[in-house]
Amino acid sequence: MRQMLAVLAVCLFGGSCSYAVPDIPNVPANPTYSHDVWPLFQDHCLLCHSSPPDHGAPTYFRLDVYNDGNGVSGAHTMGSTAVNDVQIKRMPLAAKSGDGVGPNGLQMLLNWQTNLFPE
Repeated sequence: MRQMLAVLAVCLFGGSCSYAVPDIPNVPANPTYSHDVWPLFQDHCLLCHSSPPDHGAPTYFRLDVYNDGNGVSGAHTMGSTAVNDVQIKRMPLAAKSGDGVGPNGLQMLLNWQTNLFPE
């Protein structure tokens, strides 16, 4: 809520109207969903990709759960697609205006994807 109010204040007072969240400071070599990925998703993805999905997000593409076992495709099953969308700057939507997850955030997601889906 505080972040949304800060964005609104910046927009109202003539600043840039992007959803500016700083890049993560360090890139963990072996990131986990709960410790590393969840906070990044919380900052950049869950406004749309949580329960209930919002802003036109598909109901099957939720990132607020890892895998609930009840037919919801969570971050475990959708992880590769989510990382690819971040990498090509399709997501988060703010990435189109230059405000994505940042280079460290992207590298952390790539590390998570490699650990999650090894070749």
